[in-house]
Amino acid sequence: MQSSGVDAAIQELERDVKRVQEVIGMLKKIRAARSPQASGNGRKAGRLSAAGRRRISLAAKKRWAALRAANK
Repeated sequence: MQSSGVDAAIQELERDVKRVQEVIGMLKKIRAARSPQASGNGRKAGRLSAAGRRRISLAAKKRWAALRAANK
């Protein structure tokens, strides 16, 4: 009698494992569709040119100089 209960539990768990594996497969497909490679442009965001970094640096130095001058 007890072995049939164990067999039923095993079968139910095997069905659950199969469902979980199917969901994992679907989630992996969704993740692959949302990846940056799938968007088509291979460009990375957040890149600044040397000139852009220089402009930002000069602006920050100007702000700090004004702050120091105001505190004197």
